[in-house]
Amino acid sequence: MLLPFLAFSQSVNELDASGKKQGIWTKTYKNGNLRYRGQFKDDKPQGLFYYYQTSGELLAEKKFFHNGTAAASHIFYKGGELQASGLYVNELKDSTWNYYNRDSLLIMSEEYKEGKLNGTTKTYYYEGSIYEIKSWNKDVLDGKWEQFFMDGTLKMQSAYNQGKRDGKQTYYHPNGKVYYKGKYTDDLKVGVWEYFNEEGVTDTIINYNE
Repeated sequence: MLLPFLAFSQSVNELDASGKKQGIWTKTYKNGNLRYRGQFKDDKPQGLFYYYQTSGELLAEKKFFHNGTAAASHIFYKGGELQASGLYVNELKDSTWNYYNRDSLLIMSEEYKEGKLNGTTKTYYYEGSIYEIKSWNKDVLDGKWEQFFMDGTLKMQSAYNQGKRDGKQTYYHPNGKVYYKGKYTDDLKVGVWEYFNEEGVTDTIINYNE
């Protein structure tokens, strides 16, 4: 009977002689509800930490590893459904983060490096098909940009260069024929832009060099 008693009576929020956090730590809100609970070793978080809303519902779980520098994280809606998941490294978002609606369907994914968008972001329609893909370099739009109709066919194709639209841009009708096409340079429309009806017949021509 002694061991269970010792387990439940374990002290919390302890500092060692050098002032480092050791063992289980908790923190509460002003209303008395638990804010977080986790374990430290030599001032560094270890294993699972649980974070809570002021109203008491679970807000997030983080599983720390690599000597407390990285944490696999799960964030929840108030109803308990998974809202987002991803990795923190040195308290900054890293690698792939996924976001979900309350029906547990993926609505967005983002790629990070050292807290900055780096790679692609993908946005999805409510029913799950891909809507948009953007490319990023250190938090700046850079590279291919595409949008899709719900059936998966291409809706728009364009590109960014260091945060500015650059190169050809083409929009399509739902039947696959070109709606309009033209070119950007330094985020400005240049040259001839052509617009077409759903049968592919030229409707309007605008020359932005004039």
